[in-house]
Amino acid sequence: MSALLPSRHVPTCGNAVTATPAVISGSRRAVRLVSGATAAAVATLVLVGLVVAVLLDHPPGAATALGLGLGAAGAAVLATGLLAVARAGALARRPAGRARAAAVLTRCLLVATVVAVALAVVGVVAVSATRTPAPGLGAGAAALLLVGLATLAGRSLRRLPAPPAVLAPPVPFIPAQRTAEPTPVPGGASEQGPAADAR
Repeated sequence: MSALLPSRHVPTCGNAVTATPAVISGSRRAVRLVSGATAAAVATLVLVGLVVAVLLDHPPGAATALGLGLGAAGAAVLATGLLAVARAGALARRPAGRARAAAVLTRCLLVATVVAVALAVVGVVAVSATRTPAPGLGAGAAALLLVGLATLAGRSLRRLPAPPAVLAPPVPFIPAQRTAEPTPVPGGASEQGPAADAR
């Protein structure tokens, strides 16, 4: 019965844009990255406040403050890196933004790796100097967070869409022109055409 009824055409707005699954997935990932960056920024502020409180205490705990400061530095770099990864994802969705997205992710990967190694070295030296584990704990936590950031940037770099293949323009084929050559005749003489007959 329903096959006999005329189908109704539902008009759609000409400005409506249908989101593809890739765009929806990219938007959700960007929201998660920005949320993580916000949480890391809040953690940075909390750790900085704790550093100030420890330094104002009597007597001030220098080792504890150093550990909290190293953790705050790692959280700050993490927040910045997550925002950079989110920006690279937005650039990659543009037609010609793959190269810029790859550059952003490469810089994020390098910075996260270098800062993680630097924090680990500072933590080891601080533990050896102060004989307390607080700087090592702060530096270790920050280094682990930055290693995770470097891993995330590396995975995002590998998942970038491949650039479109550039096809070379076709080379036009120009047929070779044949030159008018005299027709050989028996006896070694060549036929000169109508001019020779006129003679």
